Amino acid sequence: MSWLLILFIIAVVISPLMWLKQSPHSKRMTELRGLANTLSIQVSLHRRPDAREDEKALEAVCYRMPWLQRDCHQNWVLQRFSQRGWDSHCEGWRWTHHQADPAWDSLLGEIIPQMPSGVTGVIANRAGIGLIWDERGDAQDLQKMSENLQALRKKAEEMCH
Repeated sequence: MSWLLILFIIAVVISPLMWLKQSPHSKRMTELRGLANTLSIQVSLHRRPDAREDEKALEAVCYRMPWLQRDCHQNWVLQRFSQRGWDSHCEGWRWTHHQADPAWDSLLGEIIPQMPSGVTGVIANRAGIGLIWDERGDAQDLQKMSENLQALRKKAEEMCH
């Protein structure tokens, strides 16, 4: 009987420690976000790419590269999250809030098909250029997103000169 009591006490002591162990999903998210940090990508919660002005809920994750030039500001959203907005030149993607300058069309037309399937938005604002991603991919997807973000940031800087 005393052995059962000892085993019960040990189980009670150990069980909270098991709660501290990361789930496989949490561990993968931590690794992806750590890799994003090494690629100079900021990860933050964000509103949905099609959110109206009065919708403030942070329901999406944005992987963003900040602008290198302080005076380089863009303000547009291209999304495939919903039917809100108006058609763009990229099939299945829609402009929301503001449309990018037509000088972006060729680069966006080249990059959009290369993006991981979990990317549902491209957002350019005063903080930088970002991608809304569902984080269901892997390190290769993140690497591809980094290359896409670098190309988009380079284009913005060319346009700001």
